Amino acid sequence: MLSYLCFARWFSIVSLCLSLGILFNLDDAKEKAKELIKSESGYIMGGVLPIIFGSLTFTCYHSFSLGWQTVVTLVGIAMTSIGFYRVMFPCHWKKYLSIHVDKLPPLFALFGLMFGLLLMYVGYISPLIHYQYTG
Repeated sequence: MLSYLCFARWFSIVSLCLSLGILFNLDDAKEKAKELIKSESGYIMGGVLPIIFGSLTFTCYHSFSLGWQTVVTLVGIAMTSIGFYRVMFPCHWKKYLSIHVDKLPPLFALFGLMFGLLLMYVGYISPLIHYQYTG
């Protein structure tokens, strides 16, 4: 079975690639966000996918002991909770998105970069530091 390090490494790369893509193409990202609000694929992308990836993360790698596994667990819980909210209250979610659609791509890129960098630290740098001190 894959470890939390494998998940952190994988999700950091995905998060950084998506965030940088949005950041360098903000005008296109704003247009795509407006289209996603109106389409069924927006429902799937916004609600169902976070539930799938978040629940997979939480069920496979959950740990509340002090350490970096807790960060991965919290990311999984946050993704599942956000997806659940979006599926349970789609009208509220679409209404909120419609009001703030121009602000969403830069915020998504910012949070994606923060998550990506944090998970990159957890997956790549923290094990090296731990290895140096233990052995």
